[in-house]
Amino acid sequence: MRGEDRILSESLCNAELTIREHYNPACRAMFLAGSAAIAAFGVFMCYGITDLYSSGESILEVVGVAIGAVSAFAVSYGLWHLHLELRISKEQVAARAWPFPWTVVPIDQVLASAVIQIDPFLDYGGWGLKGTERDRLIGGRGTTALRITYTHECGEERKLTFLSERADEAALRIAFEQTR
Repeated sequence: MRGEDRILSESLCNAELTIREHYNPACRAMFLAGSAAIAAFGVFMCYGITDLYSSGESILEVVGVAIGAVSAFAVSYGLWHLHLELRISKEQVAARAWPFPWTVVPIDQVLASAVIQIDPFLDYGGWGLKGTERDRLIGGRGTTALRITYTHECGEERKLTFLSERADEAALRIAFEQTR
């Protein structure tokens, strides 16, 4: 069995192909450091505001610091768990950078899909959710990408580029779904 056939047969075992990837470790470490700084600032600000409105130690200061700490933890948790997701089913291709909304492309509107090599920083200005409505990048690591060219519901041609180590598998799955 050829490599492409093996990949395709493995991906067809599921009703929907889901590719979920995290940002690269350096980017995730930067998110964590940034959120820790935000957390410290948030706790400091909550303490400062409550101290301003109370005289001496009070329950208000404790509540303010607790609210700041919980808020900071929530922001840190969200930033640490950022991920990228691509889902391909018989009806559609959907991609997103969590927690942002999905970009959904019906399978019958896909004109072409190809595996390409890009430089995310040179071509789009970095990782994440980048670009414009007409040419969008969703990615957090690497240089191998699946580029989907499709017709938007408004009639214009658009591109969706998703960075993934599994771009070959995704392109094969889209081609398979288009021939059904």
